[in-house]
Amino acid sequence: MKRNNFLLIIIGVVIGFVAVQVYSMLRPRRGTFYYEDARLVSLSDEISSQRANAIVVAAQRVSPSVVSITVVQTKVVSASPFYSPFTDDFFRDFFGDFFPERYYRQPIRSLGTGLIISPNGYIITNEHVISNATRIHITLPDSRQFEASLVASDITHDLALLKIDGADLPFVELGNSDGLMIGEWVVAFGNPFGFLLEDTRPTVTVGVVSALNRSIKSTREDRIYKNMIQTDAAINPGNSGGPLVNVLGEVIGMNTAIFTSGGGSEGIGFARPINDVKKFIDEARQHGRVRVPWIGLSIVEADGDSAASVHGSGRTVVVSAVDAESAARRAGIRDGDRILNINGRTISRITDWNRLIANVYVGDKLDFSLRRNNDTISADFVVEEFKETALLKTRVVVYGMHVQDINRELMRKYGLAYSEGVVVTKVDPNSLGERLGITPGDVILKVGEMRIRNKTDFQKASTYQRDLNIIIDRNGRIVKLYLGL
Repeated sequence: MKRNNFLLIIIGVVIGFVAVQVYSMLRPRRGTFYYEDARLVSLSDEISSQRANAIVVAAQRVSPSVVSITVVQTKVVSASPFYSPFTDDFFRDFFGDFFPERYYRQPIRSLGTGLIISPNGYIITNEHVISNATRIHITLPDSRQFEASLVASDITHDLALLKIDGADLPFVELGNSDGLMIGEWVVAFGNPFGFLLEDTRPTVTVGVVSALNRSIKSTREDRIYKNMIQTDAAINPGNSGGPLVNVLGEVIGMNTAIFTSGGGSEGIGFARPINDVKKFIDEARQHGRVRVPWIGLSIVEADGDSAASVHGSGRTVVVSAVDAESAARRAGIRDGDRILNINGRTISRITDWNRLIANVYVGDKLDFSLRRNNDTISADFVVEEFKETALLKTRVVVYGMHVQDINRELMRKYGLAYSEGVVVTKVDPNSLGERLGITPGDVILKVGEMRIRNKTDFQKASTYQRDLNIIIDRNGRIVKLYLGL
């Protein structure tokens, strides 16, 4: 072979090898694509970034602060003195007076959810989660465990503030619920299974804001909820006290109640707006309790031509009475004034009034626009704390139960339907009254066989009782309690 031919062969092999290497470096690879700037991007990385949408980011941000609450509670339960047939409803109706059920206090365990709101261990949850608790146990998503103490709770708003001893704990800042929109995405967090799944991390569900300003009544706990957020994000038993979060990761509500016929989620859940919760937190941290607000007004709903001339509709709200020593009286509000709006919110029905005062706390300022005769006037005052008068301080104490004759002030304070009788205003810790399950606001109807109409009746009936049988009215529900002394 000639020398020139040999060189040509070598040069061709070198050129071919170089060409293969260049092509290998430049050819498109599987799973990649070109941008206009010729930068190769991994398709799997792009898909991963798309999977981490706003909901995923919100879940990652909030989940470390969502805790599981295990509570040992003491509840009043009943037991029939006989087995069947006396436990049957038919026989109970006929023979209940001869074989009454015995009521006693029994410890039970329950589960709920809470949210850490500060690095030093403040936690918010629902009051019904920790009601009558003798022990509150907190488990973080990272499996750390703490014993919690109760700072303050409020039955009316169904809120509770807890505290654990910790530092640098994961927490989230609370958002703003005033700007919520019907139809926007929300994420609900909770612990519906407790530890049945052997996992301390919260469950996440997604839905939308279905409605705003809902008012509902709990059939089991005799609570009335105002201004609630309705959502179709799945909220199940055990989720109570968990946060409801928008897609920005901002806490805008607290999961509180569900509408259900079978015990599980049916797409109708309710959360308390977080702005309501923030007012409770401030009150609880500053005072260690929720002070009873005193507005000092009684109102009625009116209709007719005079109402239409004021609101352009057939209804309006009229002041029917003003307490003599109240801030409302000092502000110049009088009987017969028609309420146009309060703090810019139109008040034309009793429901409007109830919805507004449901979240009024001591220290809030109320700006009234009123119609008096043909004039429109303004009045404002700061809500004061309800103070007991000398009349309220005349009480009888039996077995640690402080009872008073029902009067107008007590009717307003506890929302009583009774105008006469006796109501419990305080129960001493570790007393027989506390063991019996009595709580402030209970109206005592009978002790033993004696009907109670005043403090004297109660004092007489409770003397020399070997076995204490008490029938009370608790928010419209008749309850019979028994305690062997």
